[in-house]
Amino acid sequence: MSEHGASARNLIDTFESGPIGLDRASSLAGKGHGDGLRFTFEYAGFLFAVHASAGSQNTEMRFHANLGSIPYTAEDPYARTQALAVLRSASRALGGRLQLTPRQRILLLEDITIDEPFTPVLLMSRAATLLILAKPYLELLAGYVHPPVDA
Repeated sequence: MSEHGASARNLIDTFESGPIGLDRASSLAGKGHGDGLRFTFEYAGFLFAVHASAGSQNTEMRFHANLGSIPYTAEDPYARTQALAVLRSASRALGGRLQLTPRQRILLLEDITIDEPFTPVLLMSRAATLLILAKPYLELLAGYVHPPVDA
C-alpha cells in the first residue's frame, strides 16, 4: 500500500471509530502525511473534496465540487437552457468559481491562501462560507441537472 493509501486508511479508521471532534481533528491536521489533510463530503447531492495544507504561517485550501453535467439539448432542451442561465448568474455572483468542462460537467473550484496558521475552525468556517454563498445556486441547479450522488 502506498504512503497516501496508508494515510487515507488511518484517517478512515479514525472516522469509523466515531466523530473526531475539533480537538482530535487538530491533532490529525498535517500529521502523518506531508501533503496536508484531504476529505470529501456530500451537500445537497453534490460531491465536494477539500485539500488543506499548512505552511509555516499560512494555510492553503482547495475546494473542488462536481455539480453534475448539463443535460444535452436532445435530452431536455428546457433543462439545458435553465441550467446554463443558473450557471451564468452563479458565475457572476461567485466570482468565476464555476467552470464548465468540454464534456459539459459543472465544477466549482476555490483556491484559498490565508495568512493564518491551519486550524480545524479555519477549515470549517471557510467551507461553510463557500457553501452559504453557493447554496441558492446549488438549489436552483439541482432542479435542472442530476447531482452526482443521485445518479
